[in-house]
Amino acid sequence: MSINRANVVLSILKGLLLAIALTLLGMLVLAALVVFARISDGLLTALNQVLKLAAIALGVRVAVGRGGTRGFFTGAALALIYTILGYAMYVGLGGGAYSTASMLGEMLIGATAGGLAGAILANLRPKRRRAKTARAA
Repeated sequence: MSINRANVVLSILKGLLLAIALTLLGMLVLAALVVFARISDGLLTALNQVLKLAAIALGVRVAVGRGGTRGFFTGAALALIYTILGYAMYVGLGGGAYSTASMLGEMLIGATAGGLAGAILANLRPKRRRAKTARAA
């Protein structure tokens, strides 16, 4: 594997780990809302979707960065891996009632959101670095 490919894989892994961490933290918050605020199933579903999209966006932000390269493909790949891992964990933990069509739909939405976020980030101007020392007057 060339160094460039290894860098892309490493950046996707870093973004994926951050997306997973945000998801786990968000799930704790959602569980607390269900128990203490007794939110409805519809609101829980909507908040879950927002959490997934936020996790993908943050993961892509870390993986691609401002002015990064291969933003669309990196973002879409990260989102697909994230979504596939999510469904694998869901099934592995005993959740068997899911629709294949909805799973594929979520994968498509996630990949679109990740690819779009990556493309936008890659086309932003990178931030300028500040000088570490002030010029002597």
